[in-house]
Amino acid sequence: MSKFDHFNLISPIYDLVFGRGDAKKIVGLTDLRKDHVLLDVGGGTGRVTVRFKMICNNLLVVDSAMNMLRKAREKRIRAICAQSERLPFRDRKFDRIIMVDTLHHVRDQQQTLNEMWRLLAPGGKLIIEEPDIHHFAVKLIALGEKLLLMRSHFLTHQKILEMCQFSKEATVDFLRENGIAWIIITRQIPRKIME
Repeated sequence: MSKFDHFNLISPIYDLVFGRGDAKKIVGLTDLRKDHVLLDVGGGTGRVTVRFKMICNNLLVVDSAMNMLRKAREKRIRAICAQSERLPFRDRKFDRIIMVDTLHHVRDQQQTLNEMWRLLAPGGKLIIEEPDIHHFAVKLIALGEKLLLMRSHFLTHQKILEMCQFSKEATVDFLRENGIAWIIITRQIPRKIME
């Protein structure tokens, strides 16, 4: 496994190369309100988080690449350096959590998913956007990342769905479209709280 930090190296050009994508789908799926608190795990430069600034001010990016986080701060987004497997926040703090094009880069995918579930508030949504490995172009990207010695490990959406069966409080859905898969996990509000 490579010790080389690709993301700190490419941070000056990351937004130029990857920042032009359409975020309408993730913004719509997130259903963010003004009073919500949103966490973007592995959000790097804040290229996706910045799309939520017109809706809400309670935005936070967490990433392990300091140079990427500097770019997020330049966009006036709060940013914290941490590993996705050990997030420094109290349980059930966030109304919305997003992870865009990141799960295949983390060291321990199950622990990362468990951490995000731990942080999700009752009634909250966790949306994971990942390249769909069933799509031919994504297979080429996966091969390219292997050749670049990145520690990428792409999962099928079926495998991610299996990994997100946290408890009876979790409702898990997914969508696939044009080489992208979205896994949407909602934490149900326990009945005794609703009564």
